[in-house]
Amino acid sequence: MPYRIAHISGTGKPSLVIYLHGGSSKGNDNETQMSEAGIDSIANYLESKQIEAIFLVPQCPSDKSWGGPMLGILKSLTDKYIADGTVDDNSLFIFGGSMGGTGTWSMLSAYPRLFTAAMPVAGNPSKCDPDKVALTPVYTVMGTSDQIMSVETTSNFIGELNTRNGITQFDIEDGWTHEMTCIQSYTTHRLDWVFSHNNNLFNENPTSDKKIVKSTQYYSIDGKALSGPPHRGLYIVRCVNEDGSVNTLKSFN
Repeated sequence: MPYRIAHISGTGKPSLVIYLHGGSSKGNDNETQMSEAGIDSIANYLESKQIEAIFLVPQCPSDKSWGGPMLGILKSLTDKYIADGTVDDNSLFIFGGSMGGTGTWSMLSAYPRLFTAAMPVAGNPSKCDPDKVALTPVYTVMGTSDQIMSVETTSNFIGELNTRNGITQFDIEDGWTHEMTCIQSYTTHRLDWVFSHNNNLFNENPTSDKKIVKSTQYYSIDGKALSGPPHRGLYIVRCVNEDGSVNTLKSFN
């Protein structure tokens, strides 16, 4: 599978960022996929925010889609950069529009907790497992004039994630077509939300019920320390036990 790679300079160990293109960019020339506007939006954001990143844009073969065996190939590509220590394995992000949006949903379902956060737009999550997808923070966008993907299907799936205490953001843009959604969704506000997440807060070290909690800390979902649990919404609880072990879990009020 051909793919393009860019190293975006910033500070710290690089995040891994993957963008999955739509159906019209299939092939093996390793060029056609680069015409999608979302790639520039994400790359410009990373540069402007000085986020150290390895940005990968793979190209799906003409006779495939971002599903089935291609999910395993994408996982192998991700594993390659994790295994050689190139990227921070607590900072993995995946994006995609149209077929790439559907593929992004599918990756979250096939490999729960692999990615730190995700942004599928104009995609179809109907074949995904909500129990698994709910383990990854996700921001999705749909347009009311989209004649290819269903707003109702995505809305119902987001409801399933929310009942499982998933971390979600869902925007429905009035009058946006399928193409407009794929082009215009990657705003600074939305990308801020995606890149605010950090998997370090979700690494769980299981502890016995008999262990004594020494201290408890509370965090917002974007990692900001709180003085206590919020009155409403999802938050993170980090318990430090007397034996030095740590429990980190999500909670909801």
